Amino acid sequence: RREGEKGEDGGATPSRPGDPGGCPGRPCQEVVSQLSLIDLAGSERSVANVLSAFGREGKGTTRFQEAVNVNQSLFVLRRVITALSKREANPREAQSVHIPYRESKLTSLLQNSLGGNSYLVMFACLAPSERQDDENLSTLQYASQAACIRNQ
Repeated sequence: RREGEKGEDGGATPSRPGDPGGCPGRPCQEVVSQLSLIDLAGSERSVANVLSAFGREGKGTTRFQEAVNVNQSLFVLRRVITALSKREANPREAQSVHIPYRESKLTSLLQNSLGGNSYLVMFACLAPSERQDDENLSTLQYASQAACIRNQ
């Protein structure tokens, strides 16, 4: 059946966005979506590998600089999540809490997801070994702070 014609069920075929016909009988609504997938794992291992090859020129210093940048972004992301969870804990002081989005490229990119009107899903992966209990605890604390964030 052609667009705009009524079918057997009595409903009109929906128009596609950008068609000159528009949405007959009702205003059109444009929905814009953004999907950000960020893998934050592995930065600790790369630092350990870089430190073993620190004396060499070339790849070692490049990897070391990348590891420093990743860890700095993770540090700022933790500060942003902490500030947003504090804002949720004290709604009266929400205006006075500074959220440091601009201190990292990562947090600038995630600003709408973290504190905007978006949905945020965070997967926290834990290690099954008892040797990583401290790291697992830190990961769970990080995830619980992120769970406290309520977007608009």
